[in-house]
Amino acid sequence: MAKKSSKSFYSLAQKVLQESKKPMHYADITKEILKVKESKGKTPERTVIAVLMRDTHNVFKRQGEGIFGLTSFKESGKPSSI
Repeated sequence: MAKKSSKSFYSLAQKVLQESKKPMHYADITKEILKVKESKGKTPERTVIAVLMRDTHNVFKRQGEGIFGLTSFKESGKPSSI
């Protein structure tokens, strides 16, 4: 696949997480983004982590050390049944 995407790292990170349907480590998110977008910078992983951490629209939610999901993901805990 050609690296021709003009979308931002923000929108591509959101798309990657929507398609995976589960939280991912920012390094793995970066790998998926780089399949469709060429990075001109030397540290694309740092760019992605910065985008995820500075999310002002509350789209991304930190799930653990370097792990991010979407705020639209349901909590992993199962509701208890009576």
